[in-house]
Amino acid sequence: MRSPIFYKPNIGKRILWVILIIAVVLAVVFLANILAAKYLPDRENDAPMNDQPHSTPISFELDPGVNYENASGNSKLYFYSAENIKITDKSGTLLKDLTLRLAQPKISIRGEYALFYDLGGRRLITFLGEKQVSELSLESNIVLASVSSGGYLLVVTEGDLHKCAVSVYNPNGEEIFKWNSGGLSVVAADIADNNKEIAISTMNTDSAVIKSNIIMFNLSKDKPFTNDVYENDIFSRVHYSGSHVYCIGTTGAKIYNLYGKCVGSATYDNRELTHVAIADDLMVLGFTGTSKEGGVAEIKSYTHKGEESGSFVIDQDILFLDIKEGTIAVSNAHGISILNGRCRERFRVKPAIDLRDFSFIGNDRHGIGITATGAEIIKLGA
Repeated sequence: MRSPIFYKPNIGKRILWVILIIAVVLAVVFLANILAAKYLPDRENDAPMNDQPHSTPISFELDPGVNYENASGNSKLYFYSAENIKITDKSGTLLKDLTLRLAQPKISIRGEYALFYDLGGRRLITFLGEKQVSELSLESNIVLASVSSGGYLLVVTEGDLHKCAVSVYNPNGEEIFKWNSGGLSVVAADIADNNKEIAISTMNTDSAVIKSNIIMFNLSKDKPFTNDVYENDIFSRVHYSGSHVYCIGTTGAKIYNLYGKCVGSATYDNRELTHVAIADDLMVLGFTGTSKEGGVAEIKSYTHKGEESGSFVIDQDILFLDIKEGTIAVSNAHGISILNGRCRERFRVKPAIDLRDFSFIGNDRHGIGITATGAEIIKLGA
């Protein structure tokens, strides 16, 4: 009689199968969370509210009856009018109060540099922080201007035999590049932070069809390395950010890499574009109307390829929109909604003051809030 045969289970194999099953389950859960974060609607009501943020009024009064504009750089704030400039640090302490005589003052800020120019006039003044470092008086009227983080100036002026001239000046005020536009009108332009490339948007209305050109130059060359033509669109803003150039049109946006190739585009879905914020290869656009039910306005964020990465619906018209370090600030319900780069609301801030404008200062944890009568430094937090 044979003895019964007993099979000993292979404990090691069973343990491996258990580990494999657990790993598969965890992978499925992880993937589901990623897909939910990307495609499911935002749970806006779950965002915590900070209705008592720490805020500090600026340490001086703006002159009554004077219409001030404001802009913020990495570490300085600029309040300016046709008569003067007031410069403060991030805490709101007044550093400089200067007389300024510009009929239509405009500002371009990049890094620590701030360029003031007289739209339709001939004067440009450059500051490094609160220190004035240069002043130029040109022979032609200024159409637009911008400054790089290295202090190089791109200036578009009215032409004589040609419609516009585009010039670049080094920090010493020496002209190092010039291009005449011929019969093309220059609509927008910007200079890269490497101080080596510029991008220009032009428009030609001589024919029945509006034609726009996106033109890119290396400053060491006389001829452009990119000259793309688009019909029935006008690119009113050109902006270098990260490793790309963002061209904002009336019907959509085009995104170029630094080699002059169009690598992405975004359409507006026949809605009116009201606000634009671009930083570190993140583009956020504000629109009237929404792609979802309810709401009055909507913002959408896009990658450098023009792919939509998120949206956020707002119950009122957008008053302000800004980006810093991948964090988005947008007006909402008389306060500020703080969103991540995918437009998912992290928290809301509701100061005791009524804001008409807001922008980050230095980092994504502090900002300047503008009211009808003054300004306050606001510390953001959940």
